[in-house]
Amino acid sequence: MSGTRNDMDVYKLHQSDIGFQTISKEEFEAGTHKNPPWYPETESGSPQEQSPYAVCPGCDNPIQIIGLYKLPKGVTRPYARHANHSVPGLADLDVERRACCCPYYQPRPHHPASRRARLDGVARKILTTLIEQFDRVVYLLEKDTGVRFSRQHLRKMLTTYRYWQGYLYTGATLTNVPWIFAYMSNAQSLFNQRVDADSDLGKAILAGVPDANIDARGHIVNRVHADGHTRFFQLSVCFIHHTQAMDADQGLIETMKMRVFSDTGLGLEKAPVLFEKVIAFDPAYFQNLIGLPADRAKRRPDLVAVARDVLGDLCDEA
Repeated sequence: MSGTRNDMDVYKLHQSDIGFQTISKEEFEAGTHKNPPWYPETESGSPQEQSPYAVCPGCDNPIQIIGLYKLPKGVTRPYARHANHSVPGLADLDVERRACCCPYYQPRPHHPASRRARLDGVARKILTTLIEQFDRVVYLLEKDTGVRFSRQHLRKMLTTYRYWQGYLYTGATLTNVPWIFAYMSNAQSLFNQRVDADSDLGKAILAGVPDANIDARGHIVNRVHADGHTRFFQLSVCFIHHTQAMDADQGLIETMKMRVFSDTGLGLEKAPVLFEKVIAFDPAYFQNLIGLPADRAKRRPDLVAVARDVLGDLCDEA
């Protein structure tokens, strides 16, 4: 990295691409064959090798790769920056969309209520990716959280994501779709959701909520007390504190916090936190899931159908 906060170490070759690649001269040349539009011709007609162009994985704007052939002084490896102009045949400059590309263009905290002004191409791609890859989104969230969500629970999360227009959130990019889906949902009840009783989360629930139990199938249910009765309890999960930061060595580091709490009737501000975990986003893992060959992919079309039912019509809006 160059050491400045808005330089990036990733790119993609086409606006239609969902994923990204880490900058490497060998990979970039192999993918482009050093042809236009990535290597625009100069006035003399020769390829411009020093600073070729690509597309930002976060906002679909043109970016310029610096140092692919000759590193600037004090720089240890190539990096990319947003271009200030369109690149014919590759990507048109959209300054409004670029301004929302906070990880790479203007790093800044995101207020949960901050939204893009319009349903642009990137927002549509976010929606399409969330819908068509929803089973993989769920798989990643279950892996990160330790909670196996029911379809009813997931439908509620999709509904609140739609209500809050999570696809327009200024911190949403094409690379953080699974985690921003969770971040843009309201707190949800964990009653009857499945967890591993022997996990840290399961142990925290059993220790912190005397009226809760985890049955043989892993469902969080009412505990039957010695008197033969069950008692009501409230147990919820929320996702808060989305952060993005650029690290000179690791590139973009993006996280959110998972918090499990139980409302004891004293108000949410006094609700005891039973379990808390910082979840680090792993867009490369998500990209690998999307790229799995059909014969190796274990898809869940029932989950995709739920996402399409809740969000599908938004993709058709003008």
